[in-house]
Amino acid sequence: MRARSIPIPVVMLLALTLGAWAGSLAGVFQYDDLRNIVLDPATADPVALRERLGNGFRPLLRLSYAADHWLWGFWPAGFLLTNLLLHAASVVAVRALARHRVDALAAWCAAAVFAVQPAHAAVVASASGRSTGLSTLLLLLALLAHEQSIRQRVTTATRWSALALLMFALAVAAKEVALVFPAVVLLWEWTRPDAARGGALVRRLAPAALAALLMAAIAFACSSRLRDITAFSIALGTPMEALATHAAALPFSLALWFRPGALTIEHAPLPALAALPGMLALAAVVLAAIAARPRVPLLTLALLWPLAMLLPTHSVLARLDPVVEKALYPAWIGPSIAIGALAAAAWNRLQARRTATVCASLALASLVLCCEWRAAVWADPLRLWREATEHAPLSARAWHNRALAELDARHVAQAAACIARALTLDPDSQRSHDLALAISLLLPTPPPKEHAS
Repeated sequence: MRARSIPIPVVMLLALTLGAWAGSLAGVFQYDDLRNIVLDPATADPVALRERLGNGFRPLLRLSYAADHWLWGFWPAGFLLTNLLLHAASVVAVRALARHRVDALAAWCAAAVFAVQPAHAAVVASASGRSTGLSTLLLLLALLAHEQSIRQRVTTATRWSALALLMFALAVAAKEVALVFPAVVLLWEWTRPDAARGGALVRRLAPAALAALLMAAIAFACSSRLRDITAFSIALGTPMEALATHAAALPFSLALWFRPGALTIEHAPLPALAALPGMLALAAVVLAAIAARPRVPLLTLALLWPLAMLLPTHSVLARLDPVVEKALYPAWIGPSIAIGALAAAAWNRLQARRTATVCASLALASLVLCCEWRAAVWADPLRLWREATEHAPLSARAWHNRALAELDARHVAQAAACIARALTLDPDSQRSHDLALAISLLLPTPPPKEHAS
């Protein structure tokens, strides 16, 4: 039997994805990577790995880091290659998922739109972005298996349903925010043209909902790290304070999809009065999505998908960084499907196909260039943190990390200026005081003054 070849549309998507993000392979381990990967004994020591797996905090993520170390050692490009391959697989999965709602051209456009979103750099071009990339791919596979369970006969459907739950469990093992899967299934079913109702809808949702409750209970019981993170979040602010902060942050975060110039690893604090406009904007989005559902269910999917995906990170638990780019990665799936459908519909209605082809090619090329630019920024710590201090000049963390990057580049005087700025913004930071002392020892000693005789 002759082996099946990869379909040409998939080959084109893979070429587009790898071409846009290949520059990420030139990157190095960043600051979070040092703590999470390089300096973590579980990456290289099997005994430490077994102990870490017993703790229950993101075991699949830890296994993936250990596997990369087994393959590459501590070679950053190897870890980043795994991230890039995970992204490429997610692009193909988005095409397969979109194919259940739109035609082949629209599904390809949706996958292409997902592939070349510049905000994905925080996931693709950072080794620590692995948790989001891995859990997103597994959630996509879970939703694809769920879709197959709806379309198959009873005996086969049970197997697909079991596979969906397995992929869901693995996604949670990569990152606990994947517990949002039941909300995603609910939205997916509600925006189906032939949406199930009543008992049929409950039967489709019940397995994922029960599995989510069980996995959440197990995760909190087994993982002291997860309990510590939750306690830290609660200590940062009350649930109402967290909701207000996230309501203010969500419009800023979602706008980053369309403002590549505003992308950065560190964002400036939100305006003090942004909570009320943010709440009003979110309420308007939800009302518009509900109103659009009977006639344009894909618009409802596009509007509510990001809100569903961001529930774990932007609801009642406070965060140090309310505006984040990493969480936007899975949130872009729903909008990508709707944008792909819109692009395909516009193409089918146009008469001047040659002109449309040129315009579409230019738009895609510009997005590829944006992705290459973001990959290049993330590959260079000095460039990354210089950009961060430009966007968030009042962030002590940004100035501290820039001082480290300047020092690594042997720019001792610039490092001294940066750490002085960090201490001005946060004079109680012990780590900044330690770094300032280390930098001062590297500064040239001024020659002694000559005394007049």
